[in-house]
Amino acid sequence: MLAACAGPADGLPDRSAVLDEVMRNYRASLIAVSGENPLPAGAAGGKAEPAAVQPAMALRPGVPPASVASLRGQTGPAVRAALGQPVFRRVEGPAEIWLYSGQRCQLDLILYPSGREMLVAWAAARAAGTGRVTEEACLRELGSRPPGA
Repeated sequence: MLAACAGPADGLPDRSAVLDEVMRNYRASLIAVSGENPLPAGAAGGKAEPAAVQPAMALRPGVPPASVASLRGQTGPAVRAALGQPVFRRVEGPAEIWLYSGQRCQLDLILYPSGREMLVAWAAARAAGTGRVTEEACLRELGSRPPGA
């Protein structure tokens, strides 16, 4: 009788769907930094080793990045060309903290000086509320905002 009460009706997300979503985000991040897919689709682990991390790929103006990992190592102007102006910007010591905000998600960036430029050292996308959103969907949403939004 208790088994009949468990499952999607209990209000919890399906574990399999959540794990699939996590793996899609993980693969997207690895592909962005390595240029190749280190894990076959549907793999939830195994003996596959991630490929060596390559330098960040150049962002294209007006085109949202494919993953948060592809933002690491990018210059401030390159990020602004791809995503527009951040909605919040704060200087903390030598670092700058940027926030991009959309309807469903937010993107946090921390930039540090490297030579004469500020480079993204850390980036993380997160849902703005209780709903789930993938990295890719978040970056697409943020990249589609009108300039100055």
